[in-house]
Amino acid sequence: MRSAVPTVLLLGLATATQAGEPAPVFPLARGALQRCLGIVPGSDRMPHPALDSPACKELPGASLFAQAGERFKAGDKAGAARLAEQAAEAGNALAQLRVAMLFGMGDGVPKDLSRARGWYARAAAQGEPGAQAELGYYDEQAMAGPENWDRAARLWEASARQGWMKGQFALGRAYQFGIGVPQDRAQAIVWFRRSAAQGNAQADYYAKWLASPTNNVGFRDDAEHDLVIQGRLRFGLGAADPAGITFHGSAQRNAWLRGLAADLNASEAQVHWNIRKREYDDCQRSHGENCRPPGPPPR
Repeated sequence: MRSAVPTVLLLGLATATQAGEPAPVFPLARGALQRCLGIVPGSDRMPHPALDSPACKELPGASLFAQAGERFKAGDKAGAARLAEQAAEAGNALAQLRVAMLFGMGDGVPKDLSRARGWYARAAAQGEPGAQAELGYYDEQAMAGPENWDRAARLWEASARQGWMKGQFALGRAYQFGIGVPQDRAQAIVWFRRSAAQGNAQADYYAKWLASPTNNVGFRDDAEHDLVIQGRLRFGLGAADPAGITFHGSAQRNAWLRGLAADLNASEAQVHWNIRKREYDDCQRSHGENCRPPGPPPR
């Protein structure tokens, strides 16, 4: 079972956290942005915002952002992107999120992950939960910047606690694999279920998968899967959770996975030797011919 990873600067906070320093705590949306997004403090749900609501019109550059929407509907993607960027420069968090997405996809503008990251960060600094969720993936995957799993987890937590469905899913993944937080299957299930309650079918699948204690937590991506499975039929993987371990980056997690692979290799080698030894002993007892010795036991 593999957990899918979406493919999608806080100017001061975007630099890598120094060793020993606490990870930054990211803000939650406040004021007009909070009202525009329909965020209810303490709620596990976040409705789809009505971007033409009075609160959304209070945001800086709101009229420019509305014009960008009209240009986009008319098929002028480049013109829409220019207007959206003007609204983003004015400080409109929704426009900042939209411009980040445009640069991330190359939609109406040249694809530029560095600029996408920068705009996600500016929106995240205002507490915009969608931007916080996406910026967390940039930090996890070292996209257009350094890998920083501790900050990714803090971003996902801020997003999830505002009721953003994708942020809840991302925080569930963090607990599933120990990305910047202590690995905790129960907490992963909690956040996957909250995301599933808002219609996320993928979150529902993982919540059900992890609820069985015999199922393993899976792998973040194909590279992790291949590092452990090594092209074999792994019958001894089981629920090999790195319970309580916080991985601060891919190097630490890969080291744990290599240890898991080594343990599996040793365990499976012993099982296969035991089978050969039993077959040899049975052959000897029955005075069979051509009994094949099992060879030395594995170390």
